[in-house]
Amino acid sequence: MKIIKTFEEFTNSLQEDAIDAGEDSKVVVDDVTLDSGKEIKSTEILGTILSSKSEKEFKEYFYKEYGNTAFTEEDMFTLVKFFNDYQEEVAQKEKDAEKDAEGGEEKDPLADL
Repeated sequence: MKIIKTFEEFTNSLQEDAIDAGEDSKVVVDDVTLDSGKEIKSTEILGTILSSKSEKEFKEYFYKEYGNTAFTEEDMFTLVKFFNDYQEEVAQKEKDAEKDAEGGEEKDPLADL
């Protein structure tokens, strides 16, 4: 027996309050409500995180999309924290992968003496 969702049920399941940044990621991105009342969905934030190459580019997207005066320092700090947490996680995974490729442990340069 197949379970079929209506379009509304499907779209409601996509509109969660928070989403993981990836299957094996520990970073969770929440919706952000600005002081002006506008809400930035977690899916938009995550999409911008994944497509931005730098923190500056990340900020520029939101300033361009919502205006320079739409964000308080706290709002922008929250958004940038999501970006930095994800970037830190990616950097750590790359570092671990390099370490595994080298054989796990660093060799002592004085061990042969």
